[in-house]
Amino acid sequence: MRRLSRVLGSTPMAVYHHVRDKDELLMLVLEHVAQDLPRPPLPEDPRERIIVVCELMHRAFIDNPWVVPVVARGELVGLSAVWMTEEIIGALVDSGLGREQAFWTHQTIWYYTAGQALHTPHGEPGQDAGHGAPHYPKVAATEPAPTSFPHLAKVAADSRQLEAQYSYRLGLTHILDGALPPGSALR
Repeated sequence: MRRLSRVLGSTPMAVYHHVRDKDELLMLVLEHVAQDLPRPPLPEDPRERIIVVCELMHRAFIDNPWVVPVVARGELVGLSAVWMTEEIIGALVDSGLGREQAFWTHQTIWYYTAGQALHTPHGEPGQDAGHGAPHYPKVAATEPAPTSFPHLAKVAADSRQLEAQYSYRLGLTHILDGALPPGSALR
C-alpha cells in the first residue's frame, strides 16, 4: 500500500479511505482485469471447449503475470473470470469424468497453465528464453559424463528445437489424453 500511495502521490492512509485493505484492492483490480477478458462462443465438443477456454486463461495469465500468484492463494478471484472454471469442470463432466475427477483434472490443468504462463516470456509464447546459454539437457549430458544421463544425452543436441516445437496446446492435449476416458470426445 505504501508503494501504491507513492505512485499515486498520496499517503497510505488516504488509500485506505477507498479500500478496506490490500486484499480488497487486489479483488477490485482482479475484477477489472476479469471484466476485460473475451468470452467467445464455445464449441459444443467438450474437449474443444476445454482447449478454447484454457487457451483464453493462458493468454490472460501471460498478459497479466501478476495475477497468477494472487489467484493461486485460493482466496481472491475476479468473479467475472469464474465462468472459465465452470466451463472447464462442466466440459470434463460432459466428457465422462465424475465430480471429483473433474475437479482434480481442473486443478492439474490450472497448475499447468499457471506454470507454463509464468515460464513464458511476457507476451511471447514460444519465445526462446535461453539467451544463447547451453540448454540444461546439453549440460547434463556432458557433465560429469554422457553415460550418467543417457536419455538426456539422446535429446541434448536438438533440445532447443524440441522445446521450441512444444506448445501450451500440445501440453494441454497430453493432460486431456491422460485424464479423459478413451473415446470421450473428438481427438
